[in-house]
Amino acid sequence: MRVHPEQLVPQCVILSDVYSKTSRPIVRRDTVVTEEHITVLQRFLIEEVEVSKTLANGLPYKPDHLASSESKHKKTQKEEPPFPDAFLDHYVQVVKEYERLFKQWQSGKNIDIHALRQLIVPLLERVETHQDQVFLIANQATESDYIYHHSVAKSLLVAILAKRKGYDKEWVQVSLSALIADSGMAKMNQSLLMYKGNLPQPEYEEVKKHPTYSYRFVEKSPALTKSAKLGILQHHEQLDGSGYPLGVNSDKIHPYARMIAIADAYHAMTSDRYHQNKKPFFSVVPEMQSLKSSQFDPDFLDVFIVTLEDALLKKNVYLSNGKTGTLVALGFEQQPEVFVQMHDSKQIISVAEQSNGVTIEHII
Repeated sequence: MRVHPEQLVPQCVILSDVYSKTSRPIVRRDTVVTEEHITVLQRFLIEEVEVSKTLANGLPYKPDHLASSESKHKKTQKEEPPFPDAFLDHYVQVVKEYERLFKQWQSGKNIDIHALRQLIVPLLERVETHQDQVFLIANQATESDYIYHHSVAKSLLVAILAKRKGYDKEWVQVSLSALIADSGMAKMNQSLLMYKGNLPQPEYEEVKKHPTYSYRFVEKSPALTKSAKLGILQHHEQLDGSGYPLGVNSDKIHPYARMIAIADAYHAMTSDRYHQNKKPFFSVVPEMQSLKSSQFDPDFLDVFIVTLEDALLKKNVYLSNGKTGTLVALGFEQQPEVFVQMHDSKQIISVAEQSNGVTIEHII
């Protein structure tokens, strides 16, 4: 029989895998329900699950009566907010709208900065209370829609960093700069965006022009500051001068660009792309640290990492083995430390070592 998660009780037996928005089930079939499972299902807004008519202890299961659909319908008849209540739903909505705008740019339409600002600011204003979800937001993207997720996600990530660094009056401009930084990709041949494997050198040289194209989109717009425009143009420059499109070194790279470079690399490395599988954040951060001072600004990177640790520590997580736990230690100063205390056994396991093959699927 199918019931709403609110009707579940401990000892219920799940008969079918329960999915949310990913390819992995959040609760697997044959799971014996605990209070933690009920919380997970409610947090993921699951509408119904298939369960056995018999509890795991052999007793018959008779679900309590749920509030009638009519009364629920009346509650939803209130004036709906312009954006979804759930942060990730709001994020997905923004990504879909960004995709629509991107396809317009591919057709030759100019960028409307005002429309982009209206689109992104309401979501940006929610990042401080959803930092944990932002740092793992790459889980929402797939190969085919990565380009759209990437622009929105790095806008959110750079907002967190800019605020943490005290850019209280400029953070929206920094975030707009990050959102627009890859708009020049719309000028590229679509095949370049979907190329599997490493691009041949001529095609790679073409892709390296996208910051310039993005800059040209907004060069004369009064809606963006000079700093934001430099952030767009320079977001792939590197401190040692090996970046693009101009190959300038550290003393000529604007702080906006330095922040965007960190957000850009972090989201790219934790995402599934056509030419690279995603990496877990606990291997990404040490890799980024190894590039400190040559590619990434040390001060901005240190603040980014500390903010990530603060956001995820003590959060409940859903693991790839179908169980839940709490992040009890998280650090990247030397060797990566990611320790999770399992809710069922109270055992503490190391996720960073991955010797047991367990990975973090979701923040609860």
